[in-house]
This record gives sequence, structure tokens and C-alpha cells, in this order.
Amino acid sequence: MSSSPGAAGAPRFRLAAGLLLASLAAFGWSVWKTQFAWRAGWGDEAMPRHAQADPRALAGGDLTTFHTGFIPFGQAADNLPWRWAALFDEGDGLFDKRFQPGDGRVASAQQDLPGQRRSGLGPLYNADACSACHFRDGRPPRPHEGGALAGLFVRVSVPDGRGGFHAATGYATQLRDKAVAGVVPEARPRVEWVEEAGRYPDGQPYRLRRPRVVFEQLAYGPLPPDAIVELRSAPPVHGGGLLEALDEHEILAQQDPAGRRDPDAVSGRAQWVADPETGARVLGRFSLKANQPSLRAQAAGAAFDDMGLTSPVHPRQPCLAHQRDCLAAPHGGTEAEPELSEAQLQALTSYLQWLAVPARRGLDDAVALQGERLFVQARCSACHRPDWVTGQQHPIRRLRGQHIQPYTDLLLHDMGPALAGRPDGVATANEWRTAPLWGIGLAARSQGYTRLLHDQRARSLEEAVLWHGGEAEPARRRFMNLPRAERQALIRFLETL
Repeated sequence: MSSSPGAAGAPRFRLAAGLLLASLAAFGWSVWKTQFAWRAGWGDEAMPRHAQADPRALAGGDLTTFHTGFIPFGQAADNLPWRWAALFDEGDGLFDKRFQPGDGRVASAQQDLPGQRRSGLGPLYNADACSACHFRDGRPPRPHEGGALAGLFVRVSVPDGRGGFHAATGYATQLRDKAVAGVVPEARPRVEWVEEAGRYPDGQPYRLRRPRVVFEQLAYGPLPPDAIVELRSAPPVHGGGLLEALDEHEILAQQDPAGRRDPDAVSGRAQWVADPETGARVLGRFSLKANQPSLRAQAAGAAFDDMGLTSPVHPRQPCLAHQRDCLAAPHGGTEAEPELSEAQLQALTSYLQWLAVPARRGLDDAVALQGERLFVQARCSACHRPDWVTGQQHPIRRLRGQHIQPYTDLLLHDMGPALAGRPDGVATANEWRTAPLWGIGLAARSQGYTRLLHDQRARSLEEAVLWHGGEAEPARRRFMNLPRAERQALIRFLETL
């Protein structure tokens, strides 16, 4: 018995209609986010035309945005060709998508609705969306009261006795505090903040705080006494395409492992990691310790570690924490159809490549310009390198040859024992990648609060500076010895980036 043409065409029509509606919804969100919200002036301070023409304002070169409303980090580069604009919009939708749990077997292949497939969140995870940690493409949402984690996560390393480190028995290296129904989360951590007081040489007091992670639950056994526990916070993601386009040779040329070329013995060295797809030893650029080599690897790694989503880069399903044999396997889990498809991973990567950089502001602010000079005199710029030109080798032509101002050297630096975390790749516990400063002055407007550094301990730019130690200790001392008005001028400069 054959079906009629109309009956056969109905499902295809519903599928096409569903895809059309989904595309229109994504397009509408993109238009609202990049046009209406900005033009509505919700917190917006539109830069005057003469400032937009000033080359000093072009922090992201051709990828600079002059939108300064409440989503300054989520804007696309202007005038994208249709192909890139379509990928950006699709990636934008995926970045904000709340993924749902699968059934643990065929979740990624099961069709719930026409045009949609189960996405297989978990079984253990920290967040259900990229934007849950990168709120408005910046840092995590406002922290909850009572010390609960919100966009923060905990990583644990255990020495292996051979100079390396591994995960604690029964756990992943990144502890997952959430789980799907029927599965027990690995841990229930919370943060207690310990405050300490200090004074500048001129007598002005200040207060700093450091985190202490407390585990209210460790579901799969105790952590060994030599475990290194590190609290981490998701960083902003704007400008990633430009950092990816920087020439590797120029990054490596800045290295000075012994600090012989620098008057303050600032050294800096590259992070080297294994490419997750080829296994080749490659330069790390992204994440807090530069342990990801590319935006594709960064997107796939975050999907896998934070949400439990497999992809072509990480094709094996994450193991349940109690499956000791599975966790001990070289790759863990069982291979199945990726829950994040190749097309979706490409869209997410394109989204990250085309996120624009907020323009520098305050170009006619005498105090901020004084602060810029003090920033250089204090030698903060020894690590936070202001100016770069992207290389000519990136496959996307528009990302080549861009004059940018990221204020980073993308190298690892010893920040002293006060900021020590866990080793990661070649990075020691004390070493961190120099964080880009572009857009840092808009963080409070975007996130609604100020929490800085790798674990949100700094509640202001001033506190962030005061936590610098190790190679940055001479620069910190110069900042502390400035008169109060000049310290405020330096902070004012950072607020204009």
C-alpha cells in the first residue's frame, strides 16, 4: 500500500517550516541584540564621531565595535559577508542554547521534534550552556550569596610521583557539580572568602580577599591529602579570532625564559600543548593557562568538560564518575555519534572568531591619558603588550594584517605563590597566561558587577593590580609607591580600555 504524495510531503513541509521558524528566531535575536538593545540606549554612551575616527580607538582593528550598551562583548564584526554572518548567527544561537540531557545511549540520534535532536547534556556537567559561564559573552553571571558556584568551577590535580599530575581516583580533573537524573554529582563545592588588610606606603588602607574551597559532598571518595584544588572562573571570549591570527613566530620571539633581556627579570615563555585532533605539539593561546591551541579546540574542550557534550574533537562519551575502569582508560567512555556535530562546532568556532572588540574610550580624558603613561612607566606593559599586527597566514583574509591593542603577550608568567593554582601542561602552579585587557573597563556594565582574576577574588581593578606578584612584583611596587591621585589615574586608564 503506497502513501499519497500529500501524505509523504507533509512531514517534509513541517520540517522545512520548523527550520524556517528556527532560523527566523535566531535572526530576530541577533537583530535585537545588535541593533535594538544598542539603539535603545540601555546604559549606552555612544562615542562621538570624531572619537570613532581616531585610530587609537580601534582596539580590534577592523573588528572594533562602538556599541557600548549592556552587551558590549556580544557584537559581530561589521559588514560580514553573508556566509560568515549566517555562521555567526547560528553559532550565537548555539552559544546561548540550553542543552538538555540525553538518555545515555542514543541521545544524540533520537529525534524529539522535527528538525531537532537530543543533545545529550551530561551525564555529569557544570553548566548547560556556553552563556551560563560566559554571561553576555563576558565573565560568569553575578555570584550567588552563600558561596555557591555560579560560572565558577573547581579543578583538582594529584602528583603522580614522576613530575606529572593526574585526576584524583574516581573523579575527572574538573569536578562536575551537576548531573542528570539518576546520577550523583561528583562534588558540592562552595567558596568561603578570607579577607586580609593592607596599606599603601602613603597610609591609605585596602582590603584583599582570597578563596577557600569547601566540599560539602565528595560523592566518589575522599581527595588525597596532596591534591591541589584550584577555583577557576570563565574569561570573556571577545576578540578571539584576532588572537588566533597573531603570528606564532612573533609570539615566540618575545620569550625570555631567564629574564635576561628585561630590567625587572620579566621572563615569559610559551605554553605547548598536544593538538586534541592530531596529537601534534602546538602553541597554546587560549584559556587561563593557554592550554588550548585554537578556538575550535577551545569550543570543543569547553563543551566536553563543562557540559559533557561529545564532538568530532572529543568523540567519546564522558564516563560516570563511579565507573573506575572507564576513567582509567586512555580516552574514557564509548564512542558514538557526536552530540555536537561538525557543522555545529564550525558555527561555534566562527562565532568566536567574529566577536568584535569594544573600542577604547576616553581619548580626550586627560586623567586617563596620564594613567596610560603611568601604566608604561610602571612597566605593566612588559607583559600586557599593547600593540600587535595580526599575521598573514590565517585562512580568513579579513583577520590578516589587523592593527590591534589586546594588552597581552599570550605568554606564561610566574605571578607568585599568592596566585598559585595547579600545574597545566608546561605551566607551573604559579604561571598564568597574560590576560588580555581590551574591554576590561566595560566588564561591570556587561556583567553587572566586577570580579576579576582567574578565581574572581579581585572585586576591582585596583585589587587585581595588588594581587600581582612574582615577575610582576616590581610593577606592583611601583604602582603602590605612586601618589594616590596617580594610582587613580592608572586605574582610570584601564577603565577606558
